[in-house]
Amino acid sequence: MGASPDIDTALGWRGRTVRDRDGNELGTVSGLYLDSEDSRPAWAGVKRGRLRTTETIVPLGEAEEVGDELHLPYDRERFDAAPDIDPDVELTAEEERALHEHYGRAWTTPSGDDDGVEMTRSEEEVSVGKQAVERTERVRLRKVLVEDEVTQTVPVRREEIRLETDPPPEGRIESVEDVER
Repeated sequence: MGASPDIDTALGWRGRTVRDRDGNELGTVSGLYLDSEDSRPAWAGVKRGRLRTTETIVPLGEAEEVGDELHLPYDRERFDAAPDIDPDVELTAEEERALHEHYGRAWTTPSGDDDGVEMTRSEEEVSVGKQAVERTERVRLRKVLVEDEVTQTVPVRREEIRLETDPPPEGRIESVEDVER
């Protein structure tokens, strides 16, 4: 078993493409699970397609960063046979045992009164705000033709109306009639 990456490295892997040892695309990194003993990222959830609600958990110790992708030393068959886990439900001790066994990793039964080993999923949140600003300026509407490219790289034309602003003339403007004089 290789060393788990540090938390900053693993957070940078979220959203990256994951490939098997033969270069086949498996999905994208959707979440991280921390080792309860040292709080380092030990497992990653891999989202497989847009319609699946579960994710496949893979160990991060053997993961190798290649460019913008993450390569795992497993073949697609082992990945496909891995138990899928609901990312919104806490991982049970039985599910963790099954994951360890599936990837050929050592696993010991948790000791004490705790009925399972904890894994913490790490997520990021973004907060965005806005603030109103008063400005005095001349404006003019102008219709322009804009081309957008879609995923199939087909040009799509649409019309937009843009608001262009000019700085106000010398002195204060009280109404539109003042500008016409």
